[in-house]
Amino acid sequence: MLRLLPLVFLIPSLALAQSSGMVSTTPGPRQIISLDIKTVTAANVAVLAINPGNRTAGGWIQNPPTATINLCYNEIGTAVGTVTNGDTICVIPGQTAVLAASNLGVSVIASDANHAFGGYGLK
Repeated sequence: MLRLLPLVFLIPSLALAQSSGMVSTTPGPRQIISLDIKTVTAANVAVLAINPGNRTAGGWIQNPPTATINLCYNEIGTAVGTVTNGDTICVIPGQTAVLAASNLGVSVIASDANHAFGGYGLK
């Protein structure tokens, strides 16, 4: 008779230095953290959508489907410009970006004023 053994998958923790914005993650329940700012209030001026420490387990940012322009974000510094370039990444209307787990904040920028967006940080 063939006997099946249970498979166990071990997911190693990612242990990294806290000072550089990196965190240690493990599976388990997460706390959903509301965005600290949900609107780019001035054209071409970055806002801090997720404050440092509010996405230690990752998160996401969404450019609403009703938007008419790209929404750009930066996970390690200040978002600059409204096209993907260097550390600034842009998402088209209706697209969602998954954010890496980090202690750092996330800045967002758009080329129009009053550009609303959605998302959450995870702890």
